[in-house]
Parts: sequence; C-alpha cells; structure tokens
Amino acid sequence: MRNPSEVFGDDRLPGLLEEAELVRRYRDSGGDTDRLIYLSLGENWSGPPAGLEDALREGVPRYAHGYVLSPYGLPALRERLSNRIAAEHDLPRRPGAHTDYDVAVSQNGTRDAMSDFGRMLRQATAAGASPPAVLVPEPGWDYAGVFEPLGFTVLRYPVSESEGYRPDVETIRRVLHGRRRADPRGTSLLVLNPQHNPTAANWDADTVRAMLRAVEETGSAVLLDDAYFAVHEPDTEPTNALGELLTEAGRTERGSRFPWLAVRTLGKQFHCNGWGVGAMTAHPETLAALARYRHQHAFVSSVPLQAAMAAWLDDPASERCLDRIREEYATRRARVAERLVGELGYAGHPGFPGSCTSYVRLRVPAWLAGDPEPARTYRRRCLDEAGVLLGEGSMTSGSSGADGVLGHVRIYLGVPARELDLALDRIGRAGLGWNRR
Repeated sequence: MRNPSEVFGDDRLPGLLEEAELVRRYRDSGGDTDRLIYLSLGENWSGPPAGLEDALREGVPRYAHGYVLSPYGLPALRERLSNRIAAEHDLPRRPGAHTDYDVAVSQNGTRDAMSDFGRMLRQATAAGASPPAVLVPEPGWDYAGVFEPLGFTVLRYPVSESEGYRPDVETIRRVLHGRRRADPRGTSLLVLNPQHNPTAANWDADTVRAMLRAVEETGSAVLLDDAYFAVHEPDTEPTNALGELLTEAGRTERGSRFPWLAVRTLGKQFHCNGWGVGAMTAHPETLAALARYRHQHAFVSSVPLQAAMAAWLDDPASERCLDRIREEYATRRARVAERLVGELGYAGHPGFPGSCTSYVRLRVPAWLAGDPEPARTYRRRCLDEAGVLLGEGSMTSGSSGADGVLGHVRIYLGVPARELDLALDRIGRAGLGWNRR
C-alpha cells in the first residue's frame, strides 16, 4: 500500500472508518506502509478492467457530460440493467399486476438507495405508531449505520456458524409476528443478504422463501441486498432471492405492490466501487417515490460513468471478465483455506470457507481467550506484528459466537494471489496462527 493518504486523506478532519485510523497509527508508530498488505474492506485500488476503462475513454457521448432529466438514471444504462436483471433473475419481461416491477439506476452507491428507502418507510409510518424497526442479519453489513439515524430500531436475527451460516427463520418469524401483534400500525423491515457478507454463504432457496413468507404473513417490508449476486464460484448457483420474492408475491392478494427494494452494485463485480453505479429493482410506485426523495438532495449524477458502464455491459468482454474474476476468487479461496488449515492450524467449521462474495471468514485464535475484544486485538496484532490488515468479521455489534467461539476476522480475496500468500507467510512467521508460538 504505497501512499495511504491518496485514499484515506490527511489528518486535518476526522475520519469515519476505523481502517483509516489503524493505518495511520501503524504509520505513525514506524510501520512501513509500502509493505502493508491491506485485506480489510473489499477494495484493492487496482482499477477496473481494461475494457471498462476503454469505455470511459471512448464510449461516453457528449450529452452525457450534462444533466440527464430522467430521475431514474441514464436511459441507456437503465435499459441494459433492466435486460440484465430480467435475464439473470428469470423475471418476466412483461410482468403482470401481481408481479409488477421495474429497474432504475442506483447512483452514489447502494447505501444511498437504502437510506432513501428508509426515509420513505419512516414517513409512511402511521402517526402514533411505534418507531419503525429493521431486522438485520447478525453477523452482517452495516445496515444499522443506515437505518438508526433515520429513527429505526435495529433488531438482529442470527446467522450462526453452527448452522453453516443459515439464517434462523424461527427468530425472524417470532420477531415479525411479535411486532405485528404489539402494534398492527407499525412498520417492520426485513433485510435479506442471500450471498452473505461477511460469511460467504449462499442462503438456500427454502430458507429465503420461508423468510419472504414471514414478511407476507406480517405485512412487513423487504430490503434485498444483492451486492454479491454475481460474485460466486463458477460451480455455485447463487440463490435467486429476487425471483423468489416476485414468485411469492404473485401468489398473494397484495402481489408486489408493497414496500420492497432490491439493490445491486456493479462495483463488486468489476472492481469499480468508487463509481457508485448499480441497479434498484422495485415496484414502479416505489421507484417513483425513491426518485422524489433523491430529488430533494441530488440530481442524477456520475452520468459519464453510467454511459461507460452501459457500453461495457454491451461488450461480450464484460462477461468474460466476470468469468475470470469468479475463477480467480475460487482459486484464491481454496488456496487460503488450505493454508489456514494445513499450515496455520485453523480448524474448519460449518460454512468455512464459503462460495460467494470476495471474502473468507475465520475464527479468532483460541489463545486470545480472556481478551475483552479478541477480534479487535487480533486485527491489531496482525497489523503491528505482521504488517497485514485483516477485515472485521462483522460490521454489526456483538458478533462473538457461542460454543467457545471468540469472534471472527475476514480476509479479502481481491488482491493478487502472491499477496495473499505473503500475508499468510507473515502471520505464520509472527506466530499469530491458531496455535501461538
């Protein structure tokens, strides 16, 4: 990592991410950032595929440098995304009244889209009703950071290691039904992340259907986080939660005309997180409402990036690139898991090493028993003693498991294989494997 200030900035204003503070502390204590191996957030700063860079240089029409008056994103990209979502999720091109949906471009990242969706739900909550609640996976991504500031109560459902990182549907049903009984006017939002960050699990279709039926039984809303739908091993069929949602909706009286939103980033699959370009799929009325909320704080943005992405998705090279990335992740995942178990003494466990996302999640070594924050301590020791910054095992709180599991950390697989090998070499030499030397 040559110059952290290029991505973390200077110290004049406070940062928001612990990673920046850890790297700063490492540098200030004499650590060499040139030799730092960054395996934390899902980013390698290597740039997008050459074909996507070419599209940005050569495939952007002049009008794309001005305002786009459609609030749903650049029409060319919206058309490509609509076709792609329909094909990949086996959705009807001409949906019926009970399965109606449409697709818009998400801009400035899916976090922004989630926030607007939360604002929409918050405003729709009946006067005098209890505060809206969001039920999120534990461990999981930082959904609380989006919804808590909007006034949501954050509740958690377990995705336990002992069950191979499959969600506990009974907990979900109990919580949603309990809230419905306590206040029928209240708003409950269930978050699904079927290609699950951080565990790399692919939730099975039966579990997803059971979760969606609990939503229907209780009149709840749904946020489907499909960030990693396209990031999976070549022999893994990602569970099609969006298709399941519309199939289940088609069997009900209310159909798809209820608050639900599926978000999909293209940054994860094409190494361009900074573009903030992706897709939002929802009932047309929901997309129209989200456009009104966005219009309160922004016009359509990043239009040249949207134009480049539209051109890239038209290029057959984009599919070949995605196939190659999947192969690379599969090879690296197998190599990392083999070395963790065979050389560093880690024990395999249900759900390890996973088959989706760009991560491998592993337990914190047992020799940290007694430490009040074992995962945080382990990350800092790997950074200070080996020059390797591992990721958090969860972005939610209270993620230490039962059965003697102290906590987890996460390894990002998006860096070159030689860097992953070097990182494991250093951790081993520093005596930071499962059996401390």
